[in-house]
Amino acid sequence: HIKRYFSMYLPNAGFEIGRTLRYKNSGKVEACIVATKKWRPGDEIRHCSGYIAELTEQDENYLSNRDFSVMYSTRKGCMCLFLGPARFVNHDCQPNCKFIPMGHNAICFKVVRDIEVGQEITTFYGGDYFGEGNKECLCATCETFVAFCLFLLCFHFDFRFLLIYQLSGVILVSEWIS
Repeated sequence: HIKRYFSMYLPNAGFEIGRTLRYKNSGKVEACIVATKKWRPGDEIRHCSGYIAELTEQDENYLSNRDFSVMYSTRKGCMCLFLGPARFVNHDCQPNCKFIPMGHNAICFKVVRDIEVGQEITTFYGGDYFGEGNKECLCATCETFVAFCLFLLCFHFDFRFLLIYQLSGVILVSEWIS
């Protein structure tokens, strides 16, 4: 397992673990994976790998209130503990990578959109991971979409507006134009 973490220090790894402030309301310091080189569609980020360990119901209950990456594996049909640096790849509804299997219990990522140096590496966790239809999603894509919809709503109703971005969502402060 530790080998997966050490591999990120190889010269050709192309990523590092960084800190993100997107989820400030979690009350914890959150991590993300950031590109240290340019990645193009079709590239495989093989050093950013993860191992999936199946959990029993008892394991799942024990880990539920702790800071571990517990996820449902559709391939295995059960809850799993996600280990390795890949566990820090955050969700986005328009990701720049997708999961690809590496053997029976491991994964890495395939690039689906250009990734520039310093850009966060993201993947899609699933359509209902953040509530039904991902209605509770706080990813950058959803945050931008909500802000755009609020802009259109204000424009349509002829509001003068101020959008204040917060990590928990967008707050709209508006004033009617006479």
